[in-house]
Amino acid sequence: MSPVMKAPPARERHRPHLPAVPLHASASWVVPLVLGVLSGGYAMFIDHNQGATVLAAGLLGLVGAVVVGAACYLVGRIQGRLLPEAKAGLYGALLGCVIGFLYCLSGATVARASVIALAVALAMAAASFYVFHAREE
Repeated sequence: MSPVMKAPPARERHRPHLPAVPLHASASWVVPLVLGVLSGGYAMFIDHNQGATVLAAGLLGLVGAVVVGAACYLVGRIQGRLLPEAKAGLYGALLGCVIGFLYCLSGATVARASVIALAVALAMAAASFYVFHAREE
């Protein structure tokens, strides 16, 4: 008979942690800028494909890029002062609003876009919550 292998008790298990790598100082404005440009460009693409003129689509894309970039920048500035639960909810709400807006631009009804936005927001909040608490241990 072979001996049965048992896992060590939970308090004796060791999970290696990756060291926290500090971000470059320019990441505080580069990341929101890139996210704003990507979402604004995609909004412009969708709006132009729905029949808007290039000027109108460009204006919508510019306004969308500024709003998303500013919101991402503000979230990045205040995230250090928030609890992990509030930070996860804020990330989820921001992504849900952006995805809901972009989906609504594609011609979907407001109700359908709201359901998609809520599902994306909940998924992002859950994933962020997991990441924040996994790094906390």
